[in-house]
Amino acid sequence: MVVLLLKFIFLLITTLSNLVTRLIFSLIAHFLVLFIHAFKVPGQAIQGALQQLAHAIRACFEYLLESLIEAITFLISSALDVLKDAVVDSVLNMGSGIGDLVGKTKGSLDGLLESFPEITEGVAEMIATIVTDLLKNCADALVYLTENA
Repeated sequence: MVVLLLKFIFLLITTLSNLVTRLIFSLIAHFLVLFIHAFKVPGQAIQGALQQLAHAIRACFEYLLESLIEAITFLISSALDVLKDAVVDSVLNMGSGIGDLVGKTKGSLDGLLESFPEITEGVAEMIATIVTDLLKNCADALVYLTENA
């Protein structure tokens, strides 16, 4: 969980740094263009300056929106990874618990011992199918979210 928090903090710092430098360089470039146009014709300079300012603001908002979508996608992906790990651990613990239970009751269930391999095979297959379907559904949901976000 600490690693996830650190990754999010690093992503936030990187995004903010990139946004600030992009804004600074974009504004400098646009002001230079504004000054160049200011020496041409005053009416064209004002219109050009307003257009350049509109382009700069539009570019910053687009970049900010893309960064926000990227951060949300990262958070959802990380949450789904944590959920997947928790489910896999639970299934493994459940399988080990079933194994312990089988080991303890083996002596008293000699009559069922003949059909036990089929039962354990069915349980193992069921658990494997559940985990496979869960992971497939998580991946499908993440793909859908990434494509439509």
